[in-house]
Amino acid sequence: MFAFWLAGGNKHEAMNDPFARAIAHFNAEDYRAALLAFEERWHAERSDLLRALIQLSNALNQLRLGLVTAPRRSLDSANMLLAGCPPRCEGLDIAALRAYIASVRACIPDGLETGAGRVEWQAVPKMQLGGG
Repeated sequence: MFAFWLAGGNKHEAMNDPFARAIAHFNAEDYRAALLAFEERWHAERSDLLRALIQLSNALNQLRLGLVTAPRRSLDSANMLLAGCPPRCEGLDIAALRAYIASVRACIPDGLETGAGRVEWQAVPKMQLGGG
C-alpha cells in the first residue's frame, strides 16, 4: 500500500474543507464521493493537482466497476497533469503520487478494452492520503 501524508488541521476544519473530505473519502475507498469533493474544491480553485486527483478518483471508481478503457486514459492524463506540479503540492509528494498512478496503470494491459475483460480489483494497489 502506498501512503502519502497531508498536513492536518483540526477535525472541524476538515469537515468543512472539500479537500479534506475528499481525502477522507479516498482513504475509505469511496472514490465516487472523493471525486465529488475534489470537484467541489475545483470549482473554487482550478489547479492541475485537483484535476489529476479528480481523474485518479474517477479511474479507480471505474476500475472497481469493471471498466478499463476510460481508466487507462484518465490515469495517463492524471500523470501528465502532475508532471507540471512542484515536488510537494497540498502536502503531497508528487513523485510518489505519480509512482502510485504508474503502478495502477501497470495493472491494465495495453490491449485490454472495456467489454473484453477487466482488471481484478484486488490486484489494484491501494493508497492512503492523510494527516499522519
